[in-house]
Amino acid sequence: MLTVNNTGNGVKAFLGGFRAEEIDAKVQECREGRCSCACDPQIMQKIGKIEVSAEDGGALISITGEVTREELEPMMRECLL
Repeated sequence: MLTVNNTGNGVKAFLGGFRAEEIDAKVQECREGRCSCACDPQIMQKIGKIEVSAEDGGALISITGEVTREELEPMMRECLL
């Protein structure tokens, strides 16, 4: 399960059924350009900070930057699920 919401300064996403450690590893691969998914480098440049934390039943991703749910959700579905 993936739920993505806009915030005042970026996006928050909850990934149900995933551990924070495995999501953090995938996020790092995308940030470093080592991922095998369709991470858009132009969108990644708009992101200032990505924080991954454990939540009950999954992982929470807080993304700070000039990005929206509409931009990130398709990329997150392909890269993280």
